[in-house]
Amino acid sequence: MKKKEKQFAFKITTLAGARFKVFRFVSKKYGVEKKYKTKWSLSGFVSVVATFFSFFDWISFKLRSKPKNLKDPVFILGHWRSGTTLLHNLMCLDPEAGYPTTYQTIFPNNLFSFQWLFKFFMKSLMPDKRPVDNVSLHVDYPQEEEFALNNETPFSYYNWWYFPKKNREIANEYLLGNTTKESDWTCWKVNFKKFVDRCLINTKGIRFISKNPPHTARIPQLLELYPNAKFIYIHRNPYEVVRSTVAFYKSILPATQLQDIDDAILMNDILWVYQQLIYKYEKDKLNIASENLIEIKYADLVSQPDREIQQIYSNLLKDDYQRIEPFATNYLEGLNHKLKTYEYKSEFLVLVNKQLSEIIKMKGYTVLS
Repeated sequence: MKKKEKQFAFKITTLAGARFKVFRFVSKKYGVEKKYKTKWSLSGFVSVVATFFSFFDWISFKLRSKPKNLKDPVFILGHWRSGTTLLHNLMCLDPEAGYPTTYQTIFPNNLFSFQWLFKFFMKSLMPDKRPVDNVSLHVDYPQEEEFALNNETPFSYYNWWYFPKKNREIANEYLLGNTTKESDWTCWKVNFKKFVDRCLINTKGIRFISKNPPHTARIPQLLELYPNAKFIYIHRNPYEVVRSTVAFYKSILPATQLQDIDDAILMNDILWVYQQLIYKYEKDKLNIASENLIEIKYADLVSQPDREIQQIYSNLLKDDYQRIEPFATNYLEGLNHKLKTYEYKSEFLVLVNKQLSEIIKMKGYTVLS
């Protein structure tokens, strides 16, 4: 009998792993719609339990030695659906890599105590593959850190996953920094430094490898914390990115949302965030020393992954590619990434061109009509 696949829709949200004060703060600030009250209540109950057990995690963390002899961290930047996951998975094959795991992103406050309990809970709910792209999921696989940061402090762009009607408000405050209080940034930076330490201790790494699209708009803050950090910006044809982002968001939102959102509004918000994110990146990247930044194309990573990773190690990290090569070769043999050609409806092209035509040309792609 064929095993029934788990669906990517749950009775609780990923906010269940948040500190309860964070859960309560964002719920009050953005508002939960009546139809989602049961999901919200169950998430709140798990949050209370996780918060109680986090006291033991705090004690355990305090007793552990901080990582030593660290190498400069690497931040993989780029819009969602641009190839950041593929690049991150490859970079994290390095035995020296430290990274947040999928478990840590949901229960970041329960990393060093009672992990067995919360992992069992996660495994019982989590599907084997991610919607849309069938990327394999596992509690110990590398993952982006924004959900974890959201569950540690309320100062995160990923609040929008729960409250999609407030996307632009949240983006202005916690992504683009247009309305962020200085005290919030201070809290975010202190928490992020501790978060990185916890990742390195948990995975026994000496170089933190981050893949987190919201960091594309946080270059100034990251440079304050890590002046010699290395940055990899990956970009993909914007038409493909928007098409994939819309499909991805629609597949994930049923598992996270505490508000409904109209498809047309979601599309406009995606285009607006895309535009603002890239404009901010183009401005802020001038603060990065030229030897600390490399930009690559998704198409090149898919067609010649060995060459792209080798260039990253040689030109950016000044490190030994041979350490990762056998792991990368084995990983790539199991993948089936291929470049695809898409056809787009005229209505889609009109919407994308209106918002992104300048960015399309800036990155060397052709404006379609």
